[in-house]
Amino acid sequence: MKHLKLITLIFIFILLNVSTAISSEKFNPVVIYQENIESNPYNYAIHKGVKEFIRKTGAPCKEIVIGGVKKDFINVLEKSCKSGYSPVFLIYANHMKNLDTFARKYPNIRFLSLGKATDVRNMLSFDFAEHEGSFLAGALAAMKSKTGIIGFVSVSDVPLMRRFLCGYKQGAEYINPNIKVLSGFIGTYYRAWFDGNATAAMADKLMDQGADVIYQAAGGAGPAVLEAAAKRGKLGIGVDSNQNGLYPGHVLTSMIKRIDKVVFAALMHAKRGIWRDNIKSFGVAQDAVGLAFDEHNEKLITPEMKEKINKIRNKISLGEIKVHDYVSDEMCL
Repeated sequence: MKHLKLITLIFIFILLNVSTAISSEKFNPVVIYQENIESNPYNYAIHKGVKEFIRKTGAPCKEIVIGGVKKDFINVLEKSCKSGYSPVFLIYANHMKNLDTFARKYPNIRFLSLGKATDVRNMLSFDFAEHEGSFLAGALAAMKSKTGIIGFVSVSDVPLMRRFLCGYKQGAEYINPNIKVLSGFIGTYYRAWFDGNATAAMADKLMDQGADVIYQAAGGAGPAVLEAAAKRGKLGIGVDSNQNGLYPGHVLTSMIKRIDKVVFAALMHAKRGIWRDNIKSFGVAQDAVGLAFDEHNEKLITPEMKEKINKIRNKISLGEIKVHDYVSDEMCL
């Protein structure tokens, strides 16, 4: 309850921090999803935030679901811009190589970017410090590992996913400087983010090499990693939403992100005509990223482990532990 109150106060503060009011502009937002909403925890968290916004404000927000072909996504995105939707929520901004160029192409459209910073005038960016949450996941994995070898599985080998990996590695090495962190990316291809067969095979490969805790950051293909670990009596770590209950007793924890809260705040910014042309980042200090502890993993976590994680969390919040962000310089320290 304390954390929920903290989150509420943070977002109220953000919404009152007005830079430039453009309330005269028409509010006609749209969110475009690739692939299924329900089976991808990232998509679902965004959808949850949209629904909460609609419920509390009564304002509309169009949601469009398309397939996984990138060309189709860009076509629908451009069509939405030409059809008068604004703001346009770019929920996969980190996968758009020419994000700035695209936004400048439509100067009269407002964009909400999730996961990538930009200084374009007509875009407000929101980002998560996934490296901080991943640091906590890595620390817990190192505490729990019996082999001294842990793993990480993802899909696209892009800077954002390296942010997860490198934060995880830093956290693990904070606990055990000699720990070995194995990693694997299945690649970028059609429906890769839903290819559970590939991520499960990658997880098996890492377990064959001794990994006994595996952190997945693989969208809709991620639950297959948790299943693979459970089948072999190993431990998995979920991501984005609380996935502890998928395989109780075999999911060590989940690195949760309050995506729904940030999406809600972003839409409220736009509805109220509040725009600041920079990026807003949410991390451990804002209680926007962290680990999930519940009845499904309570038998896996000792009081001493939980206490240590809380101490590390506080040190990150106070700046006593600085977690390096791979995205800043594409280096993993």
